[in-house]
Amino acid sequence: MAFLKQLIVTLLVLLGAGAAYLKFDPAAGRWILESDIALAPAIRSAIVWLAPEAANPEVGTRAERPGGGRQGAGRDSSATPVVAGAVTTGVTRTRMRAIGTGDAARSIVVYPDNTTGIVAEIGIGSGEKVEDGDVLVRLERASEEIAVERARIALDAAEDKVTRFERLRKSNTLSAVEVDTIIRERETAKLDLRTAEIALGKRDIRAPIAGRVGIVSVDKGDLVGSQTVIATVDDREQLKVIFYTPESFVQELKVGTPVQAESTARPDKTYQGHISAIDSRLDETSRTLRTEATIDNSDDALRPGMSFTVTLSLEGETFLSLDPIAVVWERAGPIVWKIVDGKASKAPVQIVERNIDRVLVTSDALEVGDLIVVEGLQSVRAGGSVEIQATGGPERSGAPASPGSAARTPSADNAPSMRGRRSFLAPQAVGSAAAAALPTRLPLASDAEGSAR
Repeated sequence: MAFLKQLIVTLLVLLGAGAAYLKFDPAAGRWILESDIALAPAIRSAIVWLAPEAANPEVGTRAERPGGGRQGAGRDSSATPVVAGAVTTGVTRTRMRAIGTGDAARSIVVYPDNTTGIVAEIGIGSGEKVEDGDVLVRLERASEEIAVERARIALDAAEDKVTRFERLRKSNTLSAVEVDTIIRERETAKLDLRTAEIALGKRDIRAPIAGRVGIVSVDKGDLVGSQTVIATVDDREQLKVIFYTPESFVQELKVGTPVQAESTARPDKTYQGHISAIDSRLDETSRTLRTEATIDNSDDALRPGMSFTVTLSLEGETFLSLDPIAVVWERAGPIVWKIVDGKASKAPVQIVERNIDRVLVTSDALEVGDLIVVEGLQSVRAGGSVEIQATGGPERSGAPASPGSAARTPSADNAPSMRGRRSFLAPQAVGSAAAAALPTRLPLASDAEGSAR
């Protein structure tokens, strides 16, 4: 029984405190009446009786100034003071940096052509320059030379036989069928000779392209087979830089787009090049696209396998630009408060790109030049009056930054629905990828192999 009495007294005290609060702060009562809270008619009548100003904010308002005094008679005391900003346009960042790996324009690993033998002679040294067709390694060839001589003797015999039979054919000693048979034997002998010459030629392992030879992996006297690596020949007059582009940039990639590449080993020099190849599909793990750029290496200063920082300048797209702090997240998605005729209304937006200074959005409810609430968002209600106390200057809502001028750090704000682009350090190798921001002088993209591929 004592517990029940204590509960009733507590409820009465709370009701009294609530009634006093509504009496001396009509804004609270007005908020309750304007909200979507389902109230019984008796409760609504009680709130109106306790705070008449809540039902009619134009009469007898008790709203006070921040300093403690009552507002002037000529000012709308029910309006929420806010700071507004203008909707402008902005261009998505157009510079992307990616880590890439250099590779020779042409690189061939040389194997014996389906032949086995002992190395009789090494024709080149490691690192030497060779021309197309130069002999790299020569295998023992005595058996093949004998086979060529035997085939040549058989061909000479067949030629003599054809000559005799044709002479006899003219004297009608032999039939035309017998002569044709001998002619086919001669053609077969020619093919046998050609086969023997091909087998002899395979004993000379030649360079398939012009370039530089890597380390020769065989020595004189080694037994080699069709799976034995003889050497690697690289054409380094040009280098391919292989890098991986995030999917948000894919639609803007084009063969021939200029690129700049900086070697990690030679950061003092920038190499000019262009995109030479684009893969046909994205890697499902990293959601990146293999891209190849070609740069000049006529001075032979670069080597395949070097790492490069590749910079691309792409065409940006224009979107509506807002102050980032103006965006409010609701259950249905992001919105901003648009000011129309002194009242606030919700304007849904879809975020395209976000950074510290501006956020680019698309919206059917906004146009360039519209005013939106930037500060004072907590007190704004749909349809409520707002009083603009200040308007954000150029540093808040002015002209958009030039393409590629703003760095971006990917964060949790970049929800999956965002295109999240223009500031990525792209991954450099195929494999599992996790986006990670890397601080640098320029906007960097996610490194797609976990530990900076």
